[in-house]
Amino acid sequence: MSAGLMILTSLSAGTTCWGDTGKIELRPKGYLLTDEAYVVPLADGRDTVEMLESQAAEIGALRRYVSSQDRIVDTVSADIAALEAARMREREAWARSVEKLQRRNKKLRSPWSVG
Repeated sequence: MSAGLMILTSLSAGTTCWGDTGKIELRPKGYLLTDEAYVVPLADGRDTVEMLESQAAEIGALRRYVSSQDRIVDTVSADIAALEAARMREREAWARSVEKLQRRNKKLRSPWSVG
């Protein structure tokens, strides 16, 4: 969830508008537009391409970060499962020990016990 939020935030920072932006065309100066279009100067087009490339690099870095976090979470989950299994084994051993002590105490309290 947080990875998606980070990606969305990084993308929205460079995005000027949402939805259908129409068709971007380069037209010479003074050209009369007959269709709905955006006229983008060449320098702005290059800036847009650079921005898209930098965002693609950021997304790649975020993807690698999320993958590393997934591996860490998997490792922690495996460690927790191992600790839980060890705790259950310890609990079972403790319960057997308590039962054994209770049987010994019962034998010692018996009027027929020696000593």
